[in-house]
Amino acid sequence: MTNLSSLTAYHQYQGRTNDCAPFVVAMVVNARRGTQLSGAQVARAMNWPRRWLGPLPLPVIRRLPNAATFPWGIADELKRNGITARWRFGARESDLLNALQAGRLALPIIGGFRPLWAHIKILVAHHPEHGWGFIDPAHPRPEVTWNTPGQFARWWRNWGRLLVEEC
Repeated sequence: MTNLSSLTAYHQYQGRTNDCAPFVVAMVVNARRGTQLSGAQVARAMNWPRRWLGPLPLPVIRRLPNAATFPWGIADELKRNGITARWRFGARESDLLNALQAGRLALPIIGGFRPLWAHIKILVAHHPEHGWGFIDPAHPRPEVTWNTPGQFARWWRNWGRLLVEEC
């Protein structure tokens, strides 16, 4: 379980990069394990495929170098750092609420198409009027940022209600 104060203490600002996912991974791992991973360090590591040691030793392409990170790459990097995670399409708001209630990690992927963009951040709160609260690597300060219920629903629906979650 990761609490809000530990996530804000380990907040890292991604600056003007496309590295939101590596920065989210670094913040979560640091908050859980008390480590000092940097988002930039995680981004460099994720630029390279990792060998999957399943029945067929295939490479896991976790991200396009210095660009977009795939949801399976986020789950893979969390697992590599001791946090069991999975990714899936079609999650529901009730899944987010259940994760918050249980203290489990929930990382919804939001975005749009005109222009094309996607973003991931750490879900930390829900309020009926304010909406969904996040620790966001694109926000320069370690504080909760909010998306209104309608805005979040629209942006999350754009990417098929894609969610990386602790399991």
